[in-house]
Amino acid sequence: MEPGALLDCASADARSLLTAASTRWDAAVAHCPGWNTADLVRHQGGIFTWMATVVTGRERVSRRALAPPPKEPAELPGWYLSGLDHAMEVLGSADPQSATWTFSSIGDQRVAWWVRRLAVEVAIHRFDAEHTAAADGGSLPAPLDGDVAAAGIEEFITEFLPGLLAEAGADLKGTLHLHATDGPVEWWIDLDASGAAMPQHAKADTAIRGTRSDLLLWLTNRSAPGSLEILGQPEIADHWQHLRR
Repeated sequence: MEPGALLDCASADARSLLTAASTRWDAAVAHCPGWNTADLVRHQGGIFTWMATVVTGRERVSRRALAPPPKEPAELPGWYLSGLDHAMEVLGSADPQSATWTFSSIGDQRVAWWVRRLAVEVAIHRFDAEHTAAADGGSLPAPLDGDVAAAGIEEFITEFLPGLLAEAGADLKGTLHLHATDGPVEWWIDLDASGAAMPQHAKADTAIRGTRSDLLLWLTNRSAPGSLEILGQPEIADHWQHLRR
């Protein structure tokens, strides 16, 4: 997915996140333990500012060095949208292939890395906000954009899974095959080899089939029961929730 398209999706998801969150600022966010929707907006708005600051200076910046978000919920929408607009301007005007600091575990030091990270994070947290609103009688959350979800699956598997497996201990073993039913996305993962993965079709101990959206939501412990088809040994799926996010 091209950087411009990722940013367009991020902007739309970010606005939908705010709309859902602002229906009730004190609602607990089930997928982010300890947060209410105001906390979620503060977090995401702070990410906008942090990413824009990093890409502007091309150097590492501590989030603690940035101005804190507003405490009053009534002040959050204006602050959040201002940070969003600034992030869109900074990331949209930068050469995606140009160098910058990132926290990539595989050494990807490009602005494009931040573009993908923003689109994926906003999509997931938009889902969190809409899921929270649905619990109060709102509409069910919309699926993640399929192309954004595909980018998020690749990011999760290549950037984050090896570190998560190192922390998880011995519960997750064997091989895993992820197969998207709505697009050309397949991954074969060897959990015994610290999550070594290839984007290919291959037999595995456990196979999980679903839409790109549902696969990423499963990877991040957000999928609804029955949304996926699980074949083979169920132990991997049973133990997946032990991974810390």
